[in-house]
Amino acid sequence: MLDALPEGVHQVERTLTCQYVLGHAGQHVALAQSQDHTIDTSTAWWVTWPRPGAGHRIEVIDECPAASQEGLCKHPVGHQGDHWL
Repeated sequence: MLDALPEGVHQVERTLTCQYVLGHAGQHVALAQSQDHTIDTSTAWWVTWPRPGAGHRIEVIDECPAASQEGLCKHPVGHQGDHWL
């Protein structure tokens, strides 16, 4: 499904690992696909799961708006912990 999305930006990986720091609390998360629609608009598709082997969800979550000179944060909006810039 993610491979077939129009305007997809990434090559979809078959195996994902959590983007958060080791030992974090809460859900695990990995960006699976982004769609660039028009100037300054996009849709971010994330895979989330509670713990290894417990199943996963594919869902649209806004991207964190934090930014630095290096670029935008690579976590979903509302994430725990530090920004990944």
